[in-house]
Amino acid sequence: MRHRTGTFIALLLFTGLATGALMPKPPPVHIEQEEFLEADDWFQAGVELNSEGSYREATEAFSRSVTLAPSNPLGWLNLGTSQALIGDYGHAIDSLKKSVQLDPSLALGYSNLGEVCFRADRYKEAVTAYTIVLKLWPGNANALYKLGLSHLLLDEADKAQGEYLSLKMVDPELAEKLRRAIIQGAGN
Repeated sequence: MRHRTGTFIALLLFTGLATGALMPKPPPVHIEQEEFLEADDWFQAGVELNSEGSYREATEAFSRSVTLAPSNPLGWLNLGTSQALIGDYGHAIDSLKKSVQLDPSLALGYSNLGEVCFRADRYKEAVTAYTIVLKLWPGNANALYKLGLSHLLLDEADKAQGEYLSLKMVDPELAEKLRRAIIQGAGN
């Protein structure tokens, strides 16, 4: 069978248009190419870079944002989160602590702080952060689970068991994972 080249090109063009593959896409944000003067501009660039997975560049943008607006708790929250995403846990913890210092009702700030402390093996600080999360956001299944794991890793099995019982009412599936961890911890 012989096909004409024009038929294939038309088919490829149609397929590209139908799938959106040939539609123009906005160029990714690159910090070096933009001149931002306001903290909000840097903040927005950080949000866009984070959503693209460009965490190092996002960290730089959020850092510039908090330099210009040091009293913005959301700037510090996003800076700490992007720092954690690149594995810079020490600076992430400092930035997240700054965010909750500026806004003590920022549940997401405490939640992210707890997560980063947990990942950095700073379980006592994780316990403190998750305890505050649960005061601000009662019934948060992830906070209950990670609080239970933190207690377990601090050799506080009785407290981990208490979190298991609370979690069982909120998220039975996650509670089962905590129960297995408690059993495994008792066997060690």
